[in-house]
Amino acid sequence: MVHDLLDLLRCQRLSDTSMQLGREFSLPGKECGDELTLQQVREIAEQFGRAGLEGRITFTAEELFVRSRVEPLQAMFSQWMAGAAAEVRGESIPFKEIITWCQDCTDRNARRLLASEARTLCRLLAPLSHATWQALMAAVTEELGYESYIQWCQLMRSRPLEQEASFCAYVLDQGRSEYMARVEEWVQRVEPGMQLREASRFDAIYLLGMRYLDSLSRHVISLDKALEFFSGLGLREDSGICLHFEGRAGRQSYCVPVVIPGLVHVILGPVEGWLDWESLFHEMGHAFSFAHTAPDIPVEAREFFMSGAVSEAFAFLFQRLSMKHAFIEEVMGASGEGAVLDHLSEIEDIHTLKFQVLTRRYGAKFLIEYENFKHNRIARGQELYASVMERETGFSYHPETYLFDLMPDFYSLDYFLAFIASMIMTDELENRFGAKWFLSETACETLKTWASCGNLHDIHTFMKEVVGTGLEAEVSSSFGS
Repeated sequence: MVHDLLDLLRCQRLSDTSMQLGREFSLPGKECGDELTLQQVREIAEQFGRAGLEGRITFTAEELFVRSRVEPLQAMFSQWMAGAAAEVRGESIPFKEIITWCQDCTDRNARRLLASEARTLCRLLAPLSHATWQALMAAVTEELGYESYIQWCQLMRSRPLEQEASFCAYVLDQGRSEYMARVEEWVQRVEPGMQLREASRFDAIYLLGMRYLDSLSRHVISLDKALEFFSGLGLREDSGICLHFEGRAGRQSYCVPVVIPGLVHVILGPVEGWLDWESLFHEMGHAFSFAHTAPDIPVEAREFFMSGAVSEAFAFLFQRLSMKHAFIEEVMGASGEGAVLDHLSEIEDIHTLKFQVLTRRYGAKFLIEYENFKHNRIARGQELYASVMERETGFSYHPETYLFDLMPDFYSLDYFLAFIASMIMTDELENRFGAKWFLSETACETLKTWASCGNLHDIHTFMKEVVGTGLEAEVSSSFGS
């Protein structure tokens, strides 16, 4: 039964890869079976229970079942989104490309027009978005029999979400005023004349995209050298890493682990600037964690994981590394004086602030999602969303965009915890091996040892028992500084 479930899970992952690349992928000698029935899910739950590693088998079956219930509505929703477009000064911007468009748009007045259009489109599409969430929650409560969506997610994660929310609130309270001052200065430097209180989420997308710093990137970054660096870490085609550079720059990137370890698809757009550069390193960080998962640990610890936080921690670690001045000089061979070196220092400083913005964004999102699901107000959470997001990030968020910013299974929490974990992991590597740890074979072997645990532990246990420093330690220095 476990092997059949694993085959079905891998088929779903290949289906996701096929959808992103527009062509079919399959495993040799394997055929995808039918979707799980509710009776089959109940039989799996009766056999394996919901505790420990074996419990992950049950939760994986339940997740696949819930997905099968939501996908028909999601497909309809996606069709409507595909036909929706914003109009800005005669330009038609597909709904799904709004974020990419904002990353490239240097005209803040055009971004304001786009924001107005996006709010209208979100109001029109909101009923369909809400319907997918209703289908998900109905599958969890009415068919699987859980009291609530929160109960299901808590049992999967084996950790109370209330405890996570308390930790999240504590972290967000650290250094809030200092953070706001730094973001205010950033906004005014990039957009002279704009105050933070005037900046919206769409302005934040432009700032975080860093396209305005791409002018010197072609003199600094090298895809060939990056791939050579990753090859030295064991990330090569002959180790099952399949790289796909397709579509346009700035596209949504993905890392899809089909067989862990053994087959990983990394999907990216062309590497043309800093945003594409860090996307490459983020997805290869995921690939690193999957490729170096020990093949002899239990299959439940390799393939059946209920949280993506551990892999995300490796992804953010490599993403942060890609923008380090020392890394670009040493590994990419960037050299020179004046503009290039000043540019590298600016890039690293801005990227550090970008990570703080994103940490606060996902922490705030998790608190909002937790409160709204806890009080069963998924369709009425717009005002809480707008107020908390502005309070914690400094940027205004429009209430209409709320449903389109929700993430299933509280993945916002995974991102939040992974950002903090990646900062601590970087500190550990630098403290043990120096600022240029990436040149140390021993440091890289340490990183592989960390990755070898796969998803045996949740992120809290992984940090405390494997890395050696808990998430709760030194939050102020790792996050607030």
